[in-house]
Amino acid sequence: MQKGAWLIQGYDGLTRVLKRRVSSALSDTEIKALLQHLVASGLSPSDIIAASLRRNMKGYSPLLEVRQELRQRTIYWCGENPHYTASYHTDYEFKDMD
Repeated sequence: MQKGAWLIQGYDGLTRVLKRRVSSALSDTEIKALLQHLVASGLSPSDIIAASLRRNMKGYSPLLEVRQELRQRTIYWCGENPHYTASYHTDYEFKDMD
């Protein structure tokens, strides 16, 4: 695997509100947890509780579910509005983004 990093982005509607490069040392599991933390920071306590229930429980909400999209690369995303994404990019690809 080429050297690179995770690109974390946050969107409120179509407006990007966060763009951050994060170490590639973080595992997929840690990246997913990071996305959940970012989304939870904007939720009410009631929403966090509902999103923490098991799927088959009454009152469950999918607000903190991390979804995965497979394209040229794996993209994780979490939340509705705002929502956050994570994708892995090589150092070469980051040069084209700056």
